[in-house]
Amino acid sequence: MALLARNALEYLAASHKAHHLAHAYLIHGASGSGKKDLARKLAALILRCSEEVLGSCSSHPDFHRVQPVSKTRRIVIGQVRLLEHLLRKRSVTGTAKVAIIQEADRFALNAANAFLKTLEEPPNDTFLVLLATSLETILPTILSRCIRVPLYHKEKRQATPQERSVVKHFNHCLQLGIGAVAQTFQFVREFQTILAKCKEDAAKQAGAELEHYRHRYQKGTDGAWIEERAKCSKAMMESTFVYLRHGLVTALKSCLAEGLRTSHLGIVSPDPTAVLLAKAPHGILLQQIELLELLQRFLAVGVNESLALEVCFLEIFSMTPRSDLIPKN
Repeated sequence: MALLARNALEYLAASHKAHHLAHAYLIHGASGSGKKDLARKLAALILRCSEEVLGSCSSHPDFHRVQPVSKTRRIVIGQVRLLEHLLRKRSVTGTAKVAIIQEADRFALNAANAFLKTLEEPPNDTFLVLLATSLETILPTILSRCIRVPLYHKEKRQATPQERSVVKHFNHCLQLGIGAVAQTFQFVREFQTILAKCKEDAAKQAGAELEHYRHRYQKGTDGAWIEERAKCSKAMMESTFVYLRHGLVTALKSCLAEGLRTSHLGIVSPDPTAVLLAKAPHGILLQQIELLELLQRFLAVGVNESLALEVCFLEIFSMTPRSDLIPKN
């Protein structure tokens, strides 16, 4: 039975108090269900520290996090080997060690098989927390070795500031009577400006984490380990950027879908962009959503970003009937 994150935390806290925590949990649920927050709260409970410590760049010496890297957004075998190396070390604080595996449904096959060994023979005083949106792509052997914690959420996921900015600019460009080519040029330029800021933020985060690991482990490991960690940090930066870019396009798809719902169901939407889009024919909105899905697939396989954006949005703005979208006074 799926739980709210706060209820799941109560059960886990009770198990911790009774010293009955399992060594591996798989927390799964839709985006916005609170998987990351729950995992961080559980880790803080086990490590007897504040959540803020786990969220900072310096982090906690016994806290480790793994997430998809590279342009394919996969957890690769090098990350698993690095994690195993860290978990085999003695706890620095004398409490326990916790590793959170974000997007555990994105394991590369060889990485999943390597991680299985850690699940089967976990180091002493080690807790593994896997997070996933879907269970379909996770190996059955991994599923069978984890206690599953299914989550659901009542509230709609809140858009990020970058996503709101992209939707706002899309709305602005839709109302410009300057032609599809000019609309496309203006929108793509703003879209890429937002993307550049996302990439800069991802680079800063990866750089801070690399510096933290270098400071912590440089004296206790050889140069090859630091070099490998630098490669992982670079790949993590690229992965984070790809994830954020995917979210921006998804926000536009949601915007178009909201316009479709507003028109088809005759509901009153508080979103001005949805009200504007509701004036367009249903068929056009559906085609535009399909174009954005195609754009995401092209970007995922490494198609030139600028070219893919320009082709997609030129098509979208070309099929938008001006008379249907300009509000009448």
